Amino acid sequence: MTFRKSQFLTARITAVLAVASVTATYALAGPPPSTSTTLAFSPSASVASGSAASAVITVKTSGGLPVTSGTVELFQAKSAGLPSSCAAQNGNAQTTTGATGTPNASGQVTIDLQALGLTLIPGTWGFIATFEQPGTYGKSASACLDLTVTAVPISCDSALTIAADITSGNGAPAPGSTNAWVITLNIHACENVTKVSAQGGLNAWATTSLGAPSPGSLTLRKATGNGKNSVWIWDVGSMNAGDVATLPIIVNGSIKPNTACNTVLGLLGSWSALFTTSLNPAQQKSNYTGTSTVTVTCLP
Repeated sequence: MTFRKSQFLTARITAVLAVASVTATYALAGPPPSTSTTLAFSPSASVASGSAASAVITVKTSGGLPVTSGTVELFQAKSAGLPSSCAAQNGNAQTTTGATGTPNASGQVTIDLQALGLTLIPGTWGFIATFEQPGTYGKSASACLDLTVTAVPISCDSALTIAADITSGNGAPAPGSTNAWVITLNIHACENVTKVSAQGGLNAWATTSLGAPSPGSLTLRKATGNGKNSVWIWDVGSMNAGDVATLPIIVNGSIKPNTACNTVLGLLGSWSALFTTSLNPAQQKSNYTGTSTVTVTCLP
């Protein structure tokens, strides 16, 4: 076979173009653009228990442009298997809140912390936001940021008050999840009181145990349903004005997978306290605490 000079030239140009194409392909297959993720709280990083608050997460490219695709997820810092502050976090240990979202046109995702029950429990809680979109953008994560939830001040509208606060656990558990909650009963003496005792019931659907009261002692009054549904008496004795007596109650329970969204589950029945004062030796009764509940939340 005989080739003309023009055929050799054409073949050489074709080979050069092929090499250029391969080189361009390798260039385009480089690492995806890097990103940065930042986290802020609205309206502030300190809110009262049960009040509205949101996590505002912003994702940008290294050039400062908003990222408008991919997935953002919100995590809590974790220590000893439980949510913690950033300072107490065990290395990089974290637990997901289950909340995710796609950045909007401004590169932001806003997550309602109140709706997730994450502003319910007083304390300092660390949060971390992550972003990823494999093959399109590089992963990034925010620094850990603390949200401080402050307890609602105790009001002295009588000689003695009693309250039940959920001090640990998920306020918005998902169907099928297994959870542990700590509820702390607080008796607050607004003046000198004597013969103080409290009485209340536990729930029947979960496993509940009573911690050590401070001060006082516990007595089982009655129990039904294999002992799960029980009523207890907490004898405290005398208290001076300003004293606070505490009783931790630990609740462990698994929520059935078919539990309907927004189902309200009771963790603890209502408790009340009895007492006397120097001005009124007759037995008096406090207001009830109301039931301690959580709301089953179905995340998208």
